[in-house]
Amino acid sequence: MKHLIMGTAGHVDHGKTSLIKALTNIDCDTHKEEKKRGITINLGFSHLNLPSGNSIGIVDVPGHKDFVNTMVSGASGIDFVLFTIAADSGIMPQTIEHLNIIETLDIKKIIFALTKVDLVDAELIDFVKIEILELIEKTKYKDSPIISVSNVTNYGLDHLTTEIENIIPSIEEKNDSGIFRMYIDRIFSLQGIGSIVTGSVLGGSISTLNEVYLLPNNKKLKIKSIQRHGETINTAFAGDRAAINISNLKPSEFEKGMLICNENIEKSAIADAFINIFDSKVELKLWSTLLFHTGTFESQVKVHLLNKNTLKYGETAIVQIHFEKHPILVNNDKFILRNSSGEKTIGGGICIDRNPLHHRKRTEKLITNLTLLNDNIQNEENLIELIKINLKKEGKALSINDLCKTLNKNENDIKETIGKSKEVMFHKEKNIFVNIEIEAKTINLILEEITKYHKQNYLFSDGVSTTYLFGKFDITKDKIQKDYIEVLLEVMLNKNLIKKVNNTWILNNYTIEINQEIQKDIDFIEKLFLDYELQKPVLSEIEEKCFIQKITKDKLKIYIKYLISKNKLVAYQNEFIHKSFVNKIKEQVILELKTNTNGINMSEFRQLTNCSKKTIPIFVGILVNDKVIKTKEEGTHLYISLA
Repeated sequence: MKHLIMGTAGHVDHGKTSLIKALTNIDCDTHKEEKKRGITINLGFSHLNLPSGNSIGIVDVPGHKDFVNTMVSGASGIDFVLFTIAADSGIMPQTIEHLNIIETLDIKKIIFALTKVDLVDAELIDFVKIEILELIEKTKYKDSPIISVSNVTNYGLDHLTTEIENIIPSIEEKNDSGIFRMYIDRIFSLQGIGSIVTGSVLGGSISTLNEVYLLPNNKKLKIKSIQRHGETINTAFAGDRAAINISNLKPSEFEKGMLICNENIEKSAIADAFINIFDSKVELKLWSTLLFHTGTFESQVKVHLLNKNTLKYGETAIVQIHFEKHPILVNNDKFILRNSSGEKTIGGGICIDRNPLHHRKRTEKLITNLTLLNDNIQNEENLIELIKINLKKEGKALSINDLCKTLNKNENDIKETIGKSKEVMFHKEKNIFVNIEIEAKTINLILEEITKYHKQNYLFSDGVSTTYLFGKFDITKDKIQKDYIEVLLEVMLNKNLIKKVNNTWILNNYTIEINQEIQKDIDFIEKLFLDYELQKPVLSEIEEKCFIQKITKDKLKIYIKYLISKNKLVAYQNEFIHKSFVNKIKEQVILELKTNTNGINMSEFRQLTNCSKKTIPIFVGILVNDKVIKTKEEGTHLYISLA
């Protein structure tokens, strides 16, 4: 069974709602105001059970010009349209507006219902049919059927039902393998049940007990039960009209434009898009203020033309849209544009990048890249090109989840496609994808960092840690990039580009070379520290003596670090003492404290070791760190004893 939704369209009072009632015996006008005024104001919902066993959802949308935004929210998610045109009125302004909206939203099929034929003669019926054919002659709907019907006498209803049956096989179902999304068009509470939300499932699928997010406020909710056409089901698929019982949601938390989704998608502050203008009286300038509609969401926006300076009737352009309110978008979402006062629909388009950079300059390269992106998004078969474009645009590794959300595809779609490209690397250990050029560049950056470290630390056998690289690449808070670097280091290890020493990474061909001149400098510096004996070494004095020997400060740092690594010097709080003196003091203190179990104070420590006042804190600190001694305070005295 296919999961399809039929929407109505057409000028106000052309019989949409009464035709649906005649077909289904369900009245879609349920609100008091609708009954009073005799027109549809809110979206109406019903379903049609067909003789073949198929059951299609129906969204009845208002035709009045004041409710076109509601019409847009209803049209988002439908698969084909039942378009009513009254035989006694013919083509009207909203007839043309609705047709433009339907075409812009890329709804593939229309059935035209010529209503109220009981009120006119055969000649007028033929005349209106010719009007309709002229209207659709240059559109993709030129071969659409036109069925004469009467909602009063039921004339033509069987023929219309047959035509609906006939059109179903030609309609491609929505992709139920991508992200589940459903704009909420109604929310209400039932005693003992809780909150119910209804909507048209735009993509993916959802099952009972699954978790979803209420976007854009990111609240996590749980599916308690699902109904389709009044029957309880376990799973709702793309193309279904669904009523979903959700836990932990109050009607007061809902705002128009919200949706439920199985992924926590971020809001879009700006988006790149491809638009067209179908209002003959409109000309967009470089910057224009308009109203943006997609699903049930609407916001005032500023539209910036990127590949043109003006945009007129019948023309298309690539633009960047800046939102006043931030929507939840995925690439390939369709939308409608109205003038800033909301009086008329002027055009629409498709989102080609839901999370772009802010394009302050309209460069030739930018326009070329966006044109390529648009071409591939509108060619839905070209998934591999979209993957390549997105990886190149991001300039970094992306997780499978990132790509699924960006491209609105499931993991299997992407993994199956990725094997067809030699330009994309897939690291299955972490489900990470990266453009092959970016991978080569990242490998070179890692090699450069290790090489730089070796040059600065040429006396040491170890190299850089993985954490060191995280810091250098500024990715300490980015789990995906950290995972990628870890995977890439293993790749480089297997390619014999690097090797691991003491849990650090070094170049595969790296060796330490200490020549006679370097050894002479090291010996000179060690002697400087030895000369201080139990006095505190003064680093500025050591630097002066090294300067005379043409040993720079940078070299001095390396040599001190080397002497520490070789257990010749001991560091404590940026002070350095030769290890031989530490050993000497250590022996004296241990010997004394073995017999003096009550401990000694600092004055006694100085008399025992003959240290200077300045070196006592250093020696005590070193011995405490080595867990040779421990200290305690008693009154104004500090005592030490064996640890």
